[in-house]
Amino acid sequence: MGVQTRPNGRTRRRPLLVLAVATAAAIVFAVGTAALAAPAPVVPTTGSSGSGPRAAGAGGRVPSSLPVAVARSATAKVADLVGTGSANDTGRRYGVEGTDLGHMFMVGSRMAMVFGDTYGGPPAQNFYSVRHGDWRSNAIASIDPPATPTGGLPFRGMITDRPGHAKELIPSRKVKGVQETVIPTYGIATGPKNATMALQYMSVQSFDGPGRWRLTGSGITTSNDGGVTWVDQPTARWPATSKFGQVAYVRPGGPDDPSSPVPDGSSPGGTVYVYGIPGGRYGDLSLAKVPAAQLTDASAYRYWNGSDWAAGEANATPVVKGPVGELSVRWSSYYQRWIMMYLVDDTGEIVLRTAPSPTGPWGPAQTVTTTKDFPMAYAPYLTPRWTDGPDIWFTMSQYTSYRVELMKTRLSPLTAGGSAPASVLPQSLPARSGSLSAPPVPVTTVPTRSPATSPTRNPPRSTPSSAAPTSTG
Repeated sequence: MGVQTRPNGRTRRRPLLVLAVATAAAIVFAVGTAALAAPAPVVPTTGSSGSGPRAAGAGGRVPSSLPVAVARSATAKVADLVGTGSANDTGRRYGVEGTDLGHMFMVGSRMAMVFGDTYGGPPAQNFYSVRHGDWRSNAIASIDPPATPTGGLPFRGMITDRPGHAKELIPSRKVKGVQETVIPTYGIATGPKNATMALQYMSVQSFDGPGRWRLTGSGITTSNDGGVTWVDQPTARWPATSKFGQVAYVRPGGPDDPSSPVPDGSSPGGTVYVYGIPGGRYGDLSLAKVPAAQLTDASAYRYWNGSDWAAGEANATPVVKGPVGELSVRWSSYYQRWIMMYLVDDTGEIVLRTAPSPTGPWGPAQTVTTTKDFPMAYAPYLTPRWTDGPDIWFTMSQYTSYRVELMKTRLSPLTAGGSAPASVLPQSLPARSGSLSAPPVPVTTVPTRSPATSPTRNPPRSTPSSAAPTSTG
């Protein structure tokens, strides 16, 4: 199916069928035979943001007691990461002329970047002005994190199925109304030495309109060979109407947030918090938690019901009022707080919230940028590195160019009791409200250490198909 068939020019993610174990031992990064989990030089995680002067505060950090406001003038595009002529020249190197999403997680000392619906040439500034073939529902790149991302994020390679051709990790039927695509919505590494890669995916039945799509279900697929082959996990299934059809992961003290505070009574990296929204961009945000060792066991998840953690998703109570689109959450050791970013589709705003704990309470949203500045922008994904300086780094997609871009912004400390200026207040009334509820989670700061060995469109999201009960025949 060509991209031209997507309504209102919005990219939609197609559900991936049951993750089939890829045959080819020949599926490797185009730059060599090493898979994503192969050893690479360890990159320092402190003092490496290359962000320039630091704001006042103990140790150059902003005290968590001080309120902060988005410095919209600091929001800027750093580099295109995909397409011909981009920092990675993926059109020529991997047959990737257009793709979206680009959420990230650490696998050993390397960073994985995962994409949604992916297409080949020809190159075009207005991507959908010409027809593109070679549709793959998802793809993955490997990055050796540089000391600073100021020049972009250079790909070490991509998983390929033949020389110069990025591989579809999770297959999909690509039939609208049955299974249009399978899109990974977030990834994480767990298990011994954090070598098991896990992708939560949504199986999309059909993209029905701007910001709205139906799922056949969602699930988790895993890889133990650095992303070369993937196996669907039958114990990790959520139905089409789940509040967790799309997710974001946070693992305090884990490889992606190594210096973050860890809840008292738990071990660093022992718990994964799962932020969930239903298919599309118009649902509320709900919260679950699960032991990291049981990520692929749906029965081990506990859902926040407004006063306690309870078994059964039916008990999940919204913690942030929708509409909430693609989101991510990361700890900032510089601003000493958790940061959440997501898309508010109906007003075309990329917004940011902060909280003292991964469970909240989340403050009112502030606008980072809008689709007026970056037409059809969506999917802001915070990086799992370079969180120790004043610049906040994130990837963002634009449906017009159908490229993933590296972006940055900053926060400005306010005086005690100060409030954010009108220029960052979102038009969205729900976004102006804080958390609906927040679990009480006392935390203890963990010392910084190296990690262990489509806003106006329906953006494509990568997700394996077998997790969807009705996605496979």
